[in-house]
Amino acid sequence: MQRRILIVDDDDDVRTMVRDRLQAMGFVVVTAADGLAGMQIVKSSWIDGILLDLDMPVMDGLSTLEELRRWHAHIPVIMMTADSDPNKLKTAIELGAIGHTPKPIDAADFGQQCRHLFG
Repeated sequence: MQRRILIVDDDDDVRTMVRDRLQAMGFVVVTAADGLAGMQIVKSSWIDGILLDLDMPVMDGLSTLEELRRWHAHIPVIMMTADSDPNKLKTAIELGAIGHTPKPIDAADFGQQCRHLFG
């Protein structure tokens, strides 16, 4: 059975690149442009893993992760960020993120990390 991965990022180019890479790896991918839209997807369909941007309008990554943990504590989340603020990443880990990947995303390392964490 194919694993369903949700990408939540406000950057169209990032969503497209990550989606294409994950689909090439055999994942089923759904996308959302902000945390609010991402939460609507999580509440209405099965998701096996989430790639979540830290800095977004409407609902940022930390708020989304906090809300997500109220609904689904089991879904693995990898934060994606160009922000190097260690406090934000520490908070994300405390809220239950299992890792992070820096932006710009290195396709080879990213693929290995996703395969390892999402199966």
